[in-house]
Amino acid sequence: MGVNAIPEGFHNITPYLGIQKAAEAIDFYKKAFNATEVMRLAMPDGGIGHAELRINGYPIMLGTPCDQGPLSNPDQSPSVGLHLYVEDVDSAFAQAIAAGGTVISEVKDQFYGDRTGTLKDPYGHLWFLATHKEDLSQEQIEQRAREMFQQG
Repeated sequence: MGVNAIPEGFHNITPYLGIQKAAEAIDFYKKAFNATEVMRLAMPDGGIGHAELRINGYPIMLGTPCDQGPLSNPDQSPSVGLHLYVEDVDSAFAQAIAAGGTVISEVKDQFYGDRTGTLKDPYGHLWFLATHKEDLSQEQIEQRAREMFQQG
């Protein structure tokens, strides 16, 4: 049986927040909204590379903005992106670019098991288009992240 293009437990579209104090924000969302933490990828500098929470069963993603990514702090722009899972990221990305989107990062396979590309729509919003390619454990993702950062 193959891997589902949209991971188990996700809908097609998920908000993605860039938050400088992401670890503090996670604690706040737990207290304020009874969020549950699904996973957290801590970075060597103490930032959050990626985290997934559930609020009333619905996913929300967040991470600490970094120079390598397109998200910034809310006092800069933009701090929110939309993560859209699709069946075929390459064709969906090409369609969005043909419709007027601007490439932020080309579609490529990622260490965390998705094939992803990022674009900005004509109105300034970021879209992370993805197709899920591999089901990985958090330990596998963390190992791949360590290997990637040691190379870079």
